[in-house]
Amino acid sequence: MNKLLFIFLTGTLISFGQTLSVGPNSSININSNSSLSVDGLELAPNEAYTISGPNTLDRSNVPVVVGDNTSINRVYELSAELSNYSGILNFKYLESELNSILEADLVLEVLNTNGVWTSVPASIDEANNTLSYDFTELIGFTSVTASDVSATLTVKPVLLGGYVRVYPNPTTDFLHIVSNTAQKATLFNTAGQKILETNNATALDVIDLPSGVYLLNLTNSQNQISTFKIIKK
Repeated sequence: MNKLLFIFLTGTLISFGQTLSVGPNSSININSNSSLSVDGLELAPNEAYTISGPNTLDRSNVPVVVGDNTSINRVYELSAELSNYSGILNFKYLESELNSILEADLVLEVLNTNGVWTSVPASIDEANNTLSYDFTELIGFTSVTASDVSATLTVKPVLLGGYVRVYPNPTTDFLHIVSNTAQKATLFNTAGQKILETNNATALDVIDLPSGVYLLNLTNSQNQISTFKIIKK
């Protein structure tokens, strides 16, 4: 069943062209059986959801570039995080925006406030040029785009000031970190939620974590970041 668009607005709302702006002391309330669509990006929450101001949603045709990888030429950017969201996210694009990426290879990408891109295997509707993904766990994001499944924005290749290695991967119990500089370790799940964090990390105990895929951020004293995709068996 298609969801009906039904939102309750308080305060000041400005919507035109490629922008949605919610003023200070204002909000948009989206019912659980409703959706909000702004210039090709649609939110259909599982539960009643509130977007509080000030917040602005803009659409850009400038792709995100991370190392040698790039997104398509459609990026939605929020001035403030949409936090604790669960539900369907629909992302509409034009074939002219694919940036040489095959439509069948598209994955949805969301950026959290920690600067970590997370790629999710969205359903692709090539007839309607739409990516759809149902976030069953709470997630927060500040940007949304799409990229190539084999060249995602998720793992950020950053030149570090020293040597760093993470092993074993996959792992079942401990994750060892070897580096000639001190590293702060932060582990996220695929919903972008912080799971573990420690300074001067040499090992992480992941024995009690559920099996699955995680993202590990290592940050040195120069604030240089290296991101690893970790598989817990």
